[in-house]
Amino acid sequence: MKKFLLVLLASLMLYACEEEKKEDLNFTNYNIEKAYEKCDPETGNCTFVNINFPVAKGNEAVAKKINDSVEQHIIQIVAGFNPDDNPKTMEEMVDGFIANYASYREDFPDTDIPWEATVFAEITSGSPKLLSIDFNSYTFTGGAHGYGSNTYMNFNPETGEVYTHKDLFTAEFKDFVEKDFRNKEDIPQDENINSTGMFFENDEFHLPANIGFRDDKLILTYNPYEIAAYAEGQKTYEYGLEEISEYLKIDFSATE
Repeated sequence: MKKFLLVLLASLMLYACEEEKKEDLNFTNYNIEKAYEKCDPETGNCTFVNINFPVAKGNEAVAKKINDSVEQHIIQIVAGFNPDDNPKTMEEMVDGFIANYASYREDFPDTDIPWEATVFAEITSGSPKLLSIDFNSYTFTGGAHGYGSNTYMNFNPETGEVYTHKDLFTAEFKDFVEKDFRNKEDIPQDENINSTGMFFENDEFHLPANIGFRDDKLILTYNPYEIAAYAEGQKTYEYGLEEISEYLKIDFSATE
């Protein structure tokens, strides 16, 4: 009888594990807002933070990995401008941003230029093999202008791990993009990549850090300052997945 109970318990545990593996991820949107002295951002003269992002639910272990990665990425976007800040949570980050502005106002009481930090994160592509999230952000903490950017995170929805470029693309993909980049930016194929004024480090082309998926397209984004002057703005290049299928390591036709 005792042996039977042990076998039954083991079977139930195995079944529970299998059910957890099969449990689908689902997402809800979450919003965090805070304003300096409860001012109204709609007035246009208000320091505020507004963060909107998806929160994963379902498979607990996978959801936690995704949520932790998303949280740390947003913290880096907003708090990265101040190396003295080291918030552990988004709530700490938001409070710190407002507190830094309050301190700034104390040091410069005659200045009332408001600060701003906004992040809108959305799922732009989802399949059994890949989950892509686009973080559209803008921060302003004084100076001549703010900084807007699009950054991406690509997840393995089965494990919650973040894909690297090497996980997603073959080595030949870089050569394909460089040739197309030179054509679109009027840089001769046999000239130095920086010959027309680009800022590539060590005079060598590199893929952008920010590559994401949106529906049936691949998006490559160089944000301001990454390869060109701020005045050049953001440089974005799109490719249909069919066009680059030979360079992809993930089978987007998979349904399970």
